[in-house]
Amino acid sequence: MTFIRYGAIQLVAYALDMGTFLLLMLLFQDQPVLANIASKGVAGVFAFFLHRHFTFQSTGGSSKVQAMRYFLLLAINIPLASALFSVGLYFVNSPAPVKFVSDVVCVALTYWISKLFVFHCAALPPVPTDRAEGA
Repeated sequence: MTFIRYGAIQLVAYALDMGTFLLLMLLFQDQPVLANIASKGVAGVFAFFLHRHFTFQSTGGSSKVQAMRYFLLLAINIPLASALFSVGLYFVNSPAPVKFVSDVVCVALTYWISKLFVFHCAALPPVPTDRAEGA
């Protein structure tokens, strides 16, 4: 179920990412890699909040720590996706489909890392019944 929620959020974030990318491509036609980086930043901020509260329902952990981890992951993901995007542009001279393919390649990796390292809250050990409050 978590992966389904992740996928749904990623689809919305991807629409925001691609929409921002296409808008920036209209404004700055000669800079597809910079447009890609900027659009991923916008979508990343959006996705962090939804993944934290909806996908992983991880509001128990420190939001600052999770934000730092998520944006570190984004800082790794953006160059990786942009490198794949740049390589793809050497083979296909159409930025939008190349961006789509490079982004799809990165989704499974970011889901796994997000689940295990970003939004994972260490479960507290159960309190012994003799130490439970009111016992």
